Amino acid sequence: MKRLLLTLALFLTVLNPIAVFGQTFVSEEKIADALKKEYIEHFGEGDEIELEFYGGQTNFAVEEPGELKIMVANARFDELQNKFSADAEFFAGGQSVNKSSYQGKYYILKEIYVPAQNINKGEIITADKLKSIKTRSNRIKPQNLVDKEKLLNMEAKRNLREGKIINDKDVGKEILIKKGSMVNLVYQTPFMQITARAEALEDGSLGDKIEIRNTKSKRDLYGEVIDADTVRVEQQ
Repeated sequence: MKRLLLTLALFLTVLNPIAVFGQTFVSEEKIADALKKEYIEHFGEGDEIELEFYGGQTNFAVEEPGELKIMVANARFDELQNKFSADAEFFAGGQSVNKSSYQGKYYILKEIYVPAQNINKGEIITADKLKSIKTRSNRIKPQNLVDKEKLLNMEAKRNLREGKIINDKDVGKEILIKKGSMVNLVYQTPFMQITARAEALEDGSLGDKIEIRNTKSKRDLYGEVIDADTVRVEQQ
C-alpha cells in the first residue's frame, strides 16, 4: 500500500467566483480544482482525476470583499483505496474566512473511444464513427474494447448505441467471404501457381483459414483469405 502525506500548502486563486449582493459563493467545483492542483503538484502531470466528496463543507457563501484564495494542506492520497483527505482554509481580502476538512474518493480518468453515432449491425467501424470521452478507469472491464486501434475496421455484430462502451462480443473482423460464395482458389507450390474456382464452405475474414471446395475436382481444401474474392492454398 502506498500512502503519501502532503504537508506543503497550495494556494489556489478562485478567478471567477459567483458574486450576488456582495457575497461570493464557493462551490464544490472550485474546491475540487484546488485538490486536483495539489494532486498534480506532487504526483506530476499525466493522470486526470475526478473527486467524490464524502465529508466537508463544499458549498458556502463568503461576505468578505476581495480576491478569494484557497489554501490546501495535509492532503493525503491513498493509491490502494483511492481515498483522499485534506484540510482547506479560505481567504478573502487577506483574511481567513472559513476552514473545512474534506474526505472522499478520487478516480483516475482514462480517454476511451465509443460510437459517435448509432452503428447498425453489419456496418464497418471507421474513424468518423468514433469519438473520445473520459471515464473512470475502474469502470472499464476486461471485455470492453476502448482503444481506437482495436475498433477501427471491425464489423458490428449487433446494433451499437451512441456513447455506449463496446464489448468484445459486439464486434468482429469484417467478413470478406461468406459461406456458399464462389471464390478464386490460388494453389501455390515453390515451382508453380494454379488458379481454379471454389466454393467457400464457411465464412472468412482477412487472414482466416477457411475450408473451400474445388468445384471441378470436388476436393475440400483449407486456404487463407487474401481478399473478398481470393483464397490461397499452400502445398498440402
